Amino acid sequence: FATGFGNQVETIIAYSGSTNNKIFGIAGGSVYNATAGGTVGAADLSGLSNSRWQYVNVTTPGGNFIEMCNGTDSVYTYDGTNWTDRSAAITGVTSSTLSNITLFKNRVWFTQNGTLKAWYLPVQSITGAASAFDISAFCPHGGYLMAMGTLSIDAGYGVDDMLVFVTSNGDVLLY
Repeated sequence: FATGFGNQVETIIAYSGSTNNKIFGIAGGSVYNATAGGTVGAADLSGLSNSRWQYVNVTTPGGNFIEMCNGTDSVYTYDGTNWTDRSAAITGVTSSTLSNITLFKNRVWFTQNGTLKAWYLPVQSITGAASAFDISAFCPHGGYLMAMGTLSIDAGYGVDDMLVFVTSNGDVLLY
């Protein structure tokens, strides 16, 4: 569909805005807009340490965004036009240590590299003071958070939705 990335694409991101949709490929530490197909132009964002990112589409009162992280670089957002480094806009934790992004109960959640801490942002926000959620007391085998996601029995419409944490030593917690 799209060519000219210069390196192998390691992450594909789909942006879903209120009036438009876009697709991006991350290759060689750069983000390219591949929406039109064919040969991609110059990178929209470059200088990233790697091309393996996790992302979510987030809708807030301020608009529609992609928020992405990789646990090495700063957290970045895309607003439909521009990519923005959010390292100074997320406080309480160093954003370059955040990975495994997910949405749960109108909050953006991250895991922190090498710890049993998850961090969440204020309701319907992509920046602000991050709050820690330390699950170490509930992990008898120790380790660190490897993955996080959501679990729903009724497609997300009820009160039974849960946040799932998976640790490096085999513990799985439902919150």
